[in-house]
Amino acid sequence: MSINKKIIITVAAGLVLSVSSCRKFLDVNTNPNIAQTATVQTLLPAGQLYITSSLGVDLQITGSMWAGFWTQSPNSSQYRAIEQYAPGQDQFVNGWENLYAANTNFYQMYKLADSQKKKHYKGLSLMLQAYTFQLLTDGWGDVPFKQALKGLPSDGGFLNPKYDSQAVVYSGIMAYIDSAEALFAQTDAAGPGSDDLIYGGDITKWQKFGYTLKLRMLLRLSERAPLVAQAGIAALYATPGVQFLGIGDDAKIIFGYSSTNKNPLYAEMTSTQLASTQNIVASSTAVDSFNSNLDDRAYIFYTYLSNGSVVGIPQGAYNLNVAGGTYSIPSEYTGGNAQAANSSKAPVNLLTSSESYFLQAEVEARGWAVTGSSDAAWFYAGINASFNQYNDAMLAINGYTADSSYNRYIDAAGTGTGGGYWTLYPAGGTQADKLRYIITQKWFAMCGNQGFEAWNELRRTGYPDFFVRSSNSQIGAQDPVRLLYPTSESTRNSAFPGVQTVTTKMWWDLF
Repeated sequence: MSINKKIIITVAAGLVLSVSSCRKFLDVNTNPNIAQTATVQTLLPAGQLYITSSLGVDLQITGSMWAGFWTQSPNSSQYRAIEQYAPGQDQFVNGWENLYAANTNFYQMYKLADSQKKKHYKGLSLMLQAYTFQLLTDGWGDVPFKQALKGLPSDGGFLNPKYDSQAVVYSGIMAYIDSAEALFAQTDAAGPGSDDLIYGGDITKWQKFGYTLKLRMLLRLSERAPLVAQAGIAALYATPGVQFLGIGDDAKIIFGYSSTNKNPLYAEMTSTQLASTQNIVASSTAVDSFNSNLDDRAYIFYTYLSNGSVVGIPQGAYNLNVAGGTYSIPSEYTGGNAQAANSSKAPVNLLTSSESYFLQAEVEARGWAVTGSSDAAWFYAGINASFNQYNDAMLAINGYTADSSYNRYIDAAGTGTGGGYWTLYPAGGTQADKLRYIITQKWFAMCGNQGFEAWNELRRTGYPDFFVRSSNSQIGAQDPVRLLYPTSESTRNSAFPGVQTVTTKMWWDLF
């Protein structure tokens, strides 16, 4: 079980926030972590940090292992159950509780903002609830949604909140996004500022974030409800003034500006319990693919050996007798290097421009929008944006700028005719051919920084099609396709729908 029970983080304004797992989300209205004197300015950053405590640790580790980026070290054992696809019932309890704790803050923020007529704070509350509920439903499937967070009599007194179907949750989340966008479109002189740890109160960027999040969600329905997805995307693209995230718009929280402000994964790895043990190492599934395509990002996402090479070990091969220093580990730029102090500075990404461009590439490849830009153009823009996330790192490692490294990767003309296999986009190919390339390049881009989303897309599409199951799998030829509900739900919530297994698919997963 992840041990990020309590992370003390100092935010920019000098406020010290305790990012702890809430007691239980049905008790959130008496949660001692929310002071009676809480303000919208304190609830916002606290909620955002709760997201990173889940997304940056539990979801990142599990997603990165189950997507083929990372694997359990042969010289330690912390995450063997995840590698075996045999997690215990409480393996993901902290991830679950931290996400509901985040939404506790955002729900309370909404009520305060409503009473104070602060429209943009209300919009942020809805937008961040939407994002957090998507993490919850994509990880666990059916979850408490409509009755969640409403334990007080004034909110309905739902002490045993029922579980809503994933279809209902998705519909509700998209309604939250629409309501948030409507609030953002209104003038508000009392909006957020430095208390917003993601965009510093830049509402224009939050508008782009919302449209991009909705695009992600609609494409998640591409196999389950393609007509709904297509109609929703057409309506989204027809929205006046619609814009999606671009270069410089990455939604992330940056860490490392004080000794107590650390990337949450690094904070866990260097905790008293784990004592800086390097439990996660490079998987050969990803490393071999980076290397075969002459992709400089391998040196960004992983450490390199004394001979300059990046080397992974087979997925799940934690029983190999190999010495440390003969394989690569996650780099400091991912937050996953327990021995590198600079890991404390790695950001936690919520949504990136690279993902945005790949989403738009998929829309074009499916023929669901006519924008004047080709799917190929968006495909290469997605790769370029991935390189540009790490411009300073690339300069430090190989002396090339991100753009130079990108051009070296595909070719000087940018046509993809001179690079490796995965740069040769099939512009004249079938839709299936195009989607294979788009999702696979999105997977490359998410290595080390959006592991959970990479796993989501693997489940939705089956790409990359060179995915390798753990050699120590305890579920045979099946794949893990969901997280497990914590035992606190089965023992305390009378509305609990029953124990699931990691092989039970959720509503949108038809692959």
